[in-house]
Amino acid sequence: MENSAPVVAGIIIILLAVGLARFAPNSTWGQELRRSYGVRPSGPRGNFTRRDHVRSAGWSAVLAVVLELTSYGAASFGADSPDESRGSAIAFTYTIAAFFLAAMAFIAMLRSLWKALRWRMELPDTPEHRRGLANAIDHLLDGQLSPQEREDFLDVRYLQPQLEQIRRAVLTLSSKHKSGMPESFRAQIKEWTTGIRSSVE
Repeated sequence: MENSAPVVAGIIIILLAVGLARFAPNSTWGQELRRSYGVRPSGPRGNFTRRDHVRSAGWSAVLAVVLELTSYGAASFGADSPDESRGSAIAFTYTIAAFFLAAMAFIAMLRSLWKALRWRMELPDTPEHRRGLANAIDHLLDGQLSPQEREDFLDVRYLQPQLEQIRRAVLTLSSKHKSGMPESFRAQIKEWTTGIRSSVE
């Protein structure tokens, strides 16, 4: 039972991390967990390309293999140590830690591959992109949205969670009310675009 405690603790930590990233993306820990490390975006607008996601998956796979080998090596060392010895306890701790880190790297690899398959332009959070989104939304409401503006600022994904939520909400409402946006929704959306612009002034 004592040896199962690190396993249970590791599972709880992983579940908490996944829960924070999924249900509290705007919290401090949620933003940190969602932050991209390693591969830098190489797109012309500072965005991640499909190739970037594939590269990220490759690095995650390499890391998962290295950590799994580390876990196997620590387990082998622990098996050669006397039971209940300090060396055995340390080896068991390293085995469990490396195993769970390898599992997280494997999950990151799957996530990067999924992003590569479902790739769409992803825009970083910059003042230019915020202004472009606000203008595109206003033009959409006024019926003056050009195809190029829609492609550049609405048919994309934003790495900043709140901007992405606003983009999705506006597109959902516009698809439901093609004959004309109700005034209550229109006023709410105008407040959003005003807030987006004020955030970069």
